[in-house]
Amino acid sequence: MKTTKIMLAVVATFLITWLTITTIGYYLSDATDLKSCATHGGTLMLMLIFGWIPAAIVGCDLAEKYEYED
Repeated sequence: MKTTKIMLAVVATFLITWLTITTIGYYLSDATDLKSCATHGGTLMLMLIFGWIPAAIVGCDLAEKYEYED
């Protein structure tokens, strides 16, 4: 059960990071809709380079938390 919680937290953090980067890109660009900004190459490249970092931090913190609870 604890690995499921960790996985859900990591996926949720990754999606929140992606939506945050997409929203910032939408506000700073001349894009007409959010979908085009979400699938733009620059957004995807930023997610590939930086997007996994917050999710990894959350996953490591939760894994340590559950490790010490047992």
